Parts: sequence; structure tokens; C-alpha cells
Amino acid sequence: MLNVVGRGGAPYSRTVNDELDHLRRLLPGVRLDDLGLLTGSNRSRVRRVRADSRTVIVKEFVTAGTGWARETAALAVIPPAVRAPRLVAAGSNPPIVVMTDAGPGTSVAGALLGADPAVATSAVVAWASAIGELHRETTGSRAAFRAALHARAGDQPVPESTMPAFLDDAADVIARASADLAVEVPAGAWEELRTLNDRLGVAALTPSDACPDNNVCTDDGLVLIDFEGAQWRPVAWDLAYLTVPWPSCWCSWRIPAAVTERAVDAYRAAFPGSGADPAAFRRDVEAAATGWAYLSASWFLPRALLDDPPGANPDRPRPGYRAMILDRFGSAREAAGAGTPALAELAGRLHDALTVRWGSVVLPYAPAFSRGEMGQRARGRSGENEP
Repeated sequence: MLNVVGRGGAPYSRTVNDELDHLRRLLPGVRLDDLGLLTGSNRSRVRRVRADSRTVIVKEFVTAGTGWARETAALAVIPPAVRAPRLVAAGSNPPIVVMTDAGPGTSVAGALLGADPAVATSAVVAWASAIGELHRETTGSRAAFRAALHARAGDQPVPESTMPAFLDDAADVIARASADLAVEVPAGAWEELRTLNDRLGVAALTPSDACPDNNVCTDDGLVLIDFEGAQWRPVAWDLAYLTVPWPSCWCSWRIPAAVTERAVDAYRAAFPGSGADPAAFRRDVEAAATGWAYLSASWFLPRALLDDPPGANPDRPRPGYRAMILDRFGSAREAAGAGTPALAELAGRLHDALTVRWGSVVLPYAPAFSRGEMGQRARGRSGENEP
């Protein structure tokens, strides 16, 4: 028996047969064979199922939230040209989504944790190209996505973007931390942060949680998966997600600047319409990166002020929270030209105050880039001397 949390938050018991029974109602007349659970989260259970002659991915959401509505809405409107799962079927009670199976390939995260910098570089570039492709194909899909969300929302409103609320929450958390650290906040800083999303340019559909493990590297290219956080927002957030990099993910190691540059070029090649004015688009990406610095600090700083525990999963090693926070505030301090001068000033003050408290903690390169000649070149460019 499986102890799972229902939509209202109360635990209930489920068996594999229970899940397949629900699936049979969605796919009548199809022979189903369970092929086992895949890596999931505390929000959903994901398994691979043979459905007649093909395999499909079945995700059952086990906590209350907007994930089912967002994922099914996104998969329903993503054009066929995008390398992403196709929606096969969906049911709302219990909330299940059935999608095509991209296969058992590796991911960008696997490449970053590997030993080959060339493989890791190719994977990061493929990720950027896939994100650019998604943006290119969905810039005209706002009305369709909004309608699909509304049709699935029921009694629970689902905003098309979570960024305004996230930025408000981040301003509140960092304001409290600044007071605790006796850091003076420059005038206008919170206004810059709370309104940042509104000041960015072209927007499109995004998976939002495009972490390096939310994709599958296949022979036909990288396939983006996991759209349970899908939303409509400025594309600069996704490209900045790479340049930070990976601010909401466990594998948020640094990557060499040359690799980032190649990936950004691949994104622009896939989505030439990302910005008619390249200089303005660069400023948008820098502003979004500053936003990510504050967002991620709001998630990790309260814990990092207490201690800096290692990751609990040895199969998914991650850098320390303090290293991530200092690296991001350091970068945000240098982005004064991105239209966020007060946030740049505050980032510098927070960086200095935290360095006094923690010492200088350097964010390491991803394992694939920390070994051999590429790692030495990357460290030489940054002036670092870590082993």
C-alpha cells in the first residue's frame, strides 16, 4: 500500500492497481502494464506505463496545488514543433496527466555531474536551444494558455504567472534579513524588486522550473519535461536562469563563462525575436538575473544564516547555500546598469555583511567543469585558486 496525500491534504492509501484503474478509465480498451516509478517529488508520483505497443508517462498529483492545471494547460497548447511531451489524456479526480514518453535518456544535470566537459557543454547548449525553440513557438499562445488554465482551474483561481507574488514575498523576506544583519536598504530597492517583472520585455510560455534534471537528452535532441510550474512570463527570466545559473535547483553549480556565452548564442539563434534591440534584451536578462539573486536568497538565506548543511542525497550533490548566495549577490552588485541601481547597491551591502559573517565562500564549478584543462582555464579567467 502507498500512503499518499490527497487534494485536500489528508493522507489516503493507494495501490498500483488503484492508479491503473484510474488510467483505464482515461484510456479505455488499452492494455496497461506498469513499468515502475520514476524520480518524482513530494507533489506528484511519476511512473512509466506500457500502453499497448507504446510507453507513456503517467503523473498523478498527490498534493493540493496548481500543478495539474498548469501542466495539462501547457501541454494542451504547446505546438507540435516544440520538443516537449504531447498530452495523451488527463483526468481531474484524481488529478492525472498522461503524456508521451521521451525515453530513458540522461539529462543536463547528469552531464554536469559527469567527467566530460565537452558533453556537459553540449548539454547546456542544447538546453538553451530547446528553451529558445519553446519561446519562439509560443509567443502567440497567451490567450490559448490563459483559456486552458481557466478551463481547468475550477474553484481555485490560477494566475498565468507567479512572478509578481514571488517578488513580493522575496522583498518581504530580504527586508527582514537586512534588518537582522543591520544592512541599510537603499531607497527604492523594494519598488525595483516588486515591479521588475512588469519592466521586462517579450513574453512566452515557460516550464518555469526548467532545472537541469527536467529534461531528457535523446538522439533527436533535448526534450523539455515537467511543466507543472508552467506560466506566461517574460523570456528574460528563462535565459537569466541559465546565466545565474539554475537559481531554484539543487545542481546550481557555476559553469564557465565561455559555455554560458555559447548557450546564449544558441538561444538567440533558436529565438531571433527575443529582442529587436540586443542591448535592451541584455539589460532585461541582467535585471532578471538580479531578480533571481533576490528570489533564491529569499528561499535559502534564512537557513544559511543558521548553518550550511550538505545535501542529503549523495546521488545529487549540490553546492552550499552560502556559496550560492554570495555568488549571486556578488553578480547582482555588478549589474547596476540593468535598471536596478538600488538593488545592485543593496546586493553589494548584503554580500559584504554576509562575507564578514561567513568568510569568503566560493561557488564551485559543476563537477564536469572542475576537472582537467577546462577547469583550470575557467579558474584562471576568474582569478580563483580553488583546487
